Amino acid sequence: MPTLDAGTWAEALSMYERRYSYVLVGPRAHQDWVRDAAAVMRREVADPRSWRWLDADEGEEERLEDTFFPFVPPPADPQGVAAWRRGLWTVPRMSVERLLVVLSTTWLSVPKERARNGFEARRAELERKARVILSRFPEGTSFYTNAGHPSASPGGDVNAPDFYEAITGCTPVSQYDWDLGLIAVTDTEIGLFWSFDAT
Repeated sequence: MPTLDAGTWAEALSMYERRYSYVLVGPRAHQDWVRDAAAVMRREVADPRSWRWLDADEGEEERLEDTFFPFVPPPADPQGVAAWRRGLWTVPRMSVERLLVVLSTTWLSVPKERARNGFEARRAELERKARVILSRFPEGTSFYTNAGHPSASPGGDVNAPDFYEAITGCTPVSQYDWDLGLIAVTDTEIGLFWSFDAT
């Protein structure tokens, strides 16, 4: 794998340019990472390494009216935060690569992508880019998703799901009915990878 730097990171993010997606990484500044996630959603912080972000609505009217758009801000009170966390599942590192690939697909679904869009011809390249992205987050990183899977129970752990299988639902964190994402939490950084069905 090539050395991870601003150039290889930016090249890897190109897998998300064809769809309505966000890739935002910010610093960890609070013990409770949900506060850091909120700061990234609001774009109050910048990438600690000054690397590329993908911000699909930058400069759009909706963003000017609502700095969180398209996200819905996590609650600030402890009970609300606890409820927000219950909408996420813990994901083991071994499943993250495939989830990153799913977030780049047109229908946020590998089964649909296989049927309509020649997924297998692009699979190796998408997985390579996903591995580059994943390499930013060291061993010990905690990963969370709102993407439902048959083996998932809300707020719990998932035993190595294969996100190339059908995703059974989601707990939206946006103003849309369907969004899928990944939160990567390290001691120093928090990454949000999110794709939306804005139809």
